[in-house]
Amino acid sequence: MSLTRLRWVLPILLLFAVSAKADSVYVDGSYAFADHGYGIGPYGGTLNGQSAQFYCVDFLHDITGNTGWNAIVTGLTNATGYASTRLNNQTTYLEIAYLITQMIAAPTHTLQAEYQWAIWSFSGGGDPYGTNSALDQQALNAVQNNGFTVSGWEILTPTGTYGQEFIVRAAEPGTLVLLCVGLLGMILVTRRKLLA
Repeated sequence: MSLTRLRWVLPILLLFAVSAKADSVYVDGSYAFADHGYGIGPYGGTLNGQSAQFYCVDFLHDITGNTGWNAIVTGLTNATGYASTRLNNQTTYLEIAYLITQMIAAPTHTLQAEYQWAIWSFSGGGDPYGTNSALDQQALNAVQNNGFTVSGWEILTPTGTYGQEFIVRAAEPGTLVLLCVGLLGMILVTRRKLLA
């Protein structure tokens, strides 16, 4: 392939490599702690072979540790819709994201569990603490009235009947920029060698 063609093909390949989404979920069975017989996240595992922490938004689908599945990836602030997700509503997922941020910051296991149960309430989970309604209202208020938004989070929806729907932090944009810079450097070095 000539250098001229290589100059046009490599950026196109780079664009596809950067825009590709991870879609292979593996759950190793670990979680932060147990509450009322259920594991409270984050759950441990891998996303396309890379270590990841998952936040469960799906109470209705049971899973076991050391299992995996393929997932459709939807950006949490996806402007094109949520048709492939189980809850199919952007406001609901933003409320869940708000509750996850509160759960991460909560100083005790009891408070973390209350937030997890409030998250599960969107998909049929119980209310062992009697706080779901208040926490869900707090989340709705944060989204609708206080402008709560997030970036860098993705929804992982199983492609089949097995698996839970998770929310996970996406790769940071800085990581993608470093990847692009590294590939550009390799292209320049290769070009110099070809011209020499």
